[in-house]
Amino acid sequence: MTGTLLLTVVDTLSILFMGDVMQHRQQIHSALIPGADSMQSSSYDYSSYFTHVQHFIDEADFTVANMEFCLGGPPYTGYPSFSAPESLAEEAADAGIDLFLCANNHICDRGRRGLASSLDKYEEIGVPITGVYRDSLDEYEHNPYIAEIGDIRVAFINFTYGTNGVRVPDPFIVNMMDKDDVREAFARASERGADIIVALPHWGQEYTTEPDSRQREWAEFLLECGADAVIGGHPHVVQPVEPPVAYSLGNFISNMSLRNTELGLMMILKIAVTSYGDCYVAGLEAVSVWCSRPGGYGDRYTVLPVEEFLNRKEEFRSEYNYTKMKDTYNRLKSLFEDE
Repeated sequence: MTGTLLLTVVDTLSILFMGDVMQHRQQIHSALIPGADSMQSSSYDYSSYFTHVQHFIDEADFTVANMEFCLGGPPYTGYPSFSAPESLAEEAADAGIDLFLCANNHICDRGRRGLASSLDKYEEIGVPITGVYRDSLDEYEHNPYIAEIGDIRVAFINFTYGTNGVRVPDPFIVNMMDKDDVREAFARASERGADIIVALPHWGQEYTTEPDSRQREWAEFLLECGADAVIGGHPHVVQPVEPPVAYSLGNFISNMSLRNTELGLMMILKIAVTSYGDCYVAGLEAVSVWCSRPGGYGDRYTVLPVEEFLNRKEEFRSEYNYTKMKDTYNRLKSLFEDE
């Protein structure tokens, strides 16, 4: 007797990915509590950042954010040498973010002391990070980061194209865009029992809405290595979503106002679990978000889910900001909507 083996999906899980969390000088000034000591991290209030996307975080089983700065201590500075108040990371942790990505081109902006400070402060906050390590032993033990989400194990492999020409000081390690090293991380993920592997490259050309040839080459390489999904950052603008690859989520929050830089994506990775205990990536769902600077939607920086606010023009303080959001969304939505 023969028959067809039917797989029944018994559970679904979701992982929410946020784009580049930036911290420019104007953001630091805006967050400073009036009259407070600018040299103290506790003097900076970031409670407005996640307010309007909190329900997405609450609904997800796991949330990941790309923290594109170092926590190098005061004086707190923006571009070109980023050192953000740790209260930003604390607010992100309070909002429910479960993993911080730290392999990016600005992680070494404050050198050895900045790297050590970043690792110390993230450890105090208690949210795991990936992509940066104290030494080779730390890297071997914790790269890739593997999270147990429900009954499945998900590996996150985070690496960067570079560190703006700043040498990574010994003995610290920042995961780089090196094929041998990345291939080794994939091998460890498999050896350590990962059911799903997500590659998280910091790559590409800034401000370009199309991936370059190196991104496409690397995307193919990562899929060949066994990536179930590839979710990129760094260009500060949205690039195409070609499942299972999302080339760039753009900015989550920043002070950028150049064309296309205020619209970003949150990406929901859906994982199906079958009755036989197997799991697979069931899809990618893009959520467009708009970074509203002070005077746009409200008097503080905040992130708006675009589709929820398209019919709420009257709530915006600035008609210009609303129109720019709507026009940018309409111009770029073909990059992240299924044809």
